[in-house]
Amino acid sequence: MGSGAADRQVPEQRSQGPAIISHFSEQDLADVVRDERGFLETFVSFEGAPLQLEQFQAAFLDTSARMRWVTKARQVGFSFIIALEALARCHLRSDYTAHIVSFSQAEAKEKLLIARQAYESLPLGFRKKLVTDSKTELGFESPGGGGVSRIIVHPSKAPRGRKGDIYLDELAHYVTDREVYTGSTPLILRSGGQLTGCSTPLGRRGIFWEIAEQELRKYPHHARQVVPWWRASFFCNSLTAAAREAPFLPTAEAVARFGTQQLIEQFAGLTIEDFEQEYSCIFIDSSFSFLPYELILPCTADLVLAEEPADIPRPEGRLVAGYDVGRTRDRSVLSVFEERESTFTCRMLKTFSNTRFDDQEGELRRLLNTAAIARLSIDQTGIGMQLAENLSREFPQVVGEYFTNEAKERWATNAKILLQRKHLFLPRDRRLVADFHSIRRKVLPSGKVAFDGDRTAGGHADGFWSVALAVQRELAPEIPRGAIVTVRIIGGDGPDARSEQPNWMSREPMQHGDQRDYAAPSGTTATSGTIRADRSPEPGSYEWNRRMFVDVVYDDDNPPPSTIRPRRVDEAPFLLGRGERMPPSAK
Repeated sequence: MGSGAADRQVPEQRSQGPAIISHFSEQDLADVVRDERGFLETFVSFEGAPLQLEQFQAAFLDTSARMRWVTKARQVGFSFIIALEALARCHLRSDYTAHIVSFSQAEAKEKLLIARQAYESLPLGFRKKLVTDSKTELGFESPGGGGVSRIIVHPSKAPRGRKGDIYLDELAHYVTDREVYTGSTPLILRSGGQLTGCSTPLGRRGIFWEIAEQELRKYPHHARQVVPWWRASFFCNSLTAAAREAPFLPTAEAVARFGTQQLIEQFAGLTIEDFEQEYSCIFIDSSFSFLPYELILPCTADLVLAEEPADIPRPEGRLVAGYDVGRTRDRSVLSVFEERESTFTCRMLKTFSNTRFDDQEGELRRLLNTAAIARLSIDQTGIGMQLAENLSREFPQVVGEYFTNEAKERWATNAKILLQRKHLFLPRDRRLVADFHSIRRKVLPSGKVAFDGDRTAGGHADGFWSVALAVQRELAPEIPRGAIVTVRIIGGDGPDARSEQPNWMSREPMQHGDQRDYAAPSGTTATSGTIRADRSPEPGSYEWNRRMFVDVVYDDDNPPPSTIRPRRVDEAPFLLGRGERMPPSAK
């Protein structure tokens, strides 16, 4: 501390009187707190308590290299420390500018909000006067006419004009990452500024990966910092032990041993590769198979598959099916799985090569009329649209699916999670295994992710997509208590079943295709698209052989027509939900 610093001690309590806008010059403050880290730890409060920096945050602030490169886990607080460092420099320097570039406009504004909140926590006597407070800029005036220091935010584009420090937050996720980096470097060349690149990995691609990993060439002037989850106290229950052991443990074991509950929940919802990239700072090679053989083969077995719908054994769970449509270049593949206690076992796998569409439709009708299929998901992208529309008009359990990048990512990720947890049982079929292994996860130039299979003479991963459609996680409709639902009976084992009416239904015989209107029972909930009561139907009972599908839900926002006279019921043990329109929230 300088010789005159004793006369300028930091007050123990903050002034409650009128604002006294900084009697201290930048040099005075520098004498008191030495650097940005000292300024933040001395003056800034967070959630009503003095700021406590993580070890990696302190190390980041102490790095003086001209170019800093930080590979980080998600949600560890780097956006927070970037905004605070910029605020500290605005108070410690005259005529200073910090450019913070973010992935989106919303994220850019978030940095300003963090800096603004931290500014409000500063003691009144140590604040510079806030002269600019807009959606894209904060400006702080130095005492004595020393100029204005600024924090300026930009949405994923290179800053122009004013020189200064540049922060490229989540650089790997920018659509034009290389252009932003190239356009940013000139602003620090002559100003003596600092360039910081900070991001979560997004594949082995782009300028962020090139500089972080240096596999293509060396970048000797960049100081690198890696912050995986086990460096953050929010995710790790023992920082010292984890820093020593976690890098050498399998991911699942490291999470189980050192992860907090928040991290364990994150791990449970992601594939291992996605978790390692999002939280362990590993750049996943997108050129490799998304589903390696060591993941697929343990989930194959010598299953006895049905050749015809009538051969499918009576299930102990429910039957779900997927149909990937092809005609000439690709095959059409039908897969039927039995879902039981979150596991899926293949019961039928049938391939149609160069088969007329009316013949394909006939085969699917035979399946739906014979087996108690709870859901049949059909690819309705392109040539499959007419097939899906024709069947869904008669069979409410038929669901048409569009093959968008987002949908394919969801289906492929779900299939991988099932394989990793060994909840998916496949036949030992060489073609099916090859279809699974052919799936590639590719990062597009836009930064988005695409999933696709290798096209071969035998098809285009048709078997995989059929299975992925069948075993997909279903979205849960929200059906409020007392809402009116229009349901339709499907399936059944013939006339004998019709006499076994559940006690809450009309005693009138109901056959395939009959439709009734009921009020949603009190206390029912929607789970995986299904309204379930506390008890499950007994195998072989009427409830087992029949299925009631929800076609429409009426509520206050969507009142039923006057012709609807709903029956009120006390329980609904087997309503399987499939809503044309679902209300926005439960009431």
